[in-house]
Amino acid sequence: MSNRRKIAKRSTVLCCVLLTIFAAAVVARSQTRYPGPAAREGNRSMDEYDRTLNRMKNDAKAASERRRNLFPQINEDFQRIQVIHNEMVRMLQPDKGLNYNRLMDLTGDMKKRGARLRENLSLPEPEKTDTQPAHNAAIDEAHLKKTIVDLHDVVVTFVANPIFKNLGVVDAKVVAAATKDLDNIIDLSDEIKKEAKTLGKSTKN
Repeated sequence: MSNRRKIAKRSTVLCCVLLTIFAAAVVARSQTRYPGPAAREGNRSMDEYDRTLNRMKNDAKAASERRRNLFPQINEDFQRIQVIHNEMVRMLQPDKGLNYNRLMDLTGDMKKRGARLRENLSLPEPEKTDTQPAHNAAIDEAHLKKTIVDLHDVVVTFVANPIFKNLGVVDAKVVAAATKDLDNIIDLSDEIKKEAKTLGKSTKN
């Protein structure tokens, strides 16, 4: 075989190889540039997740900044709840009876302070339900004292929450615990007030 034929043959082979490489590169580029439906949907989901995460971070930062700005009022309500709690606990002494009118005043104030704390701490509102919890137990002084003890337990847990050591805290578990305790404080305060009002009327009859 002459040198010319050898060179022509090699050139043909080289061209075929280059065309194959070029075609593979074009296919790869087209696949990268135009992802399939599944890939596009995955990218949209990741983008939405990133936006949601950034929005949650910004909301948490705004909430912590609001707490710091409202510190004087937050601290006033926080301290007042403890003062009310202490006075109510002293009523549970065996040699003392319950002062229903005073209980109504104290629990009304505690409920008001709790609601304002929830707002100032930027805690979520509880979910509203149409059905009210049923109270099967008879309303008497023993039951009322038990409810006061329940309130005492919640207040003790609430005031120990780390959110009051650092108002800038954004830990979801800490915020959730504070929200749950504060909701219980508001609900139990309202329950005690209603029971004290009922018992107060019965003693007058």
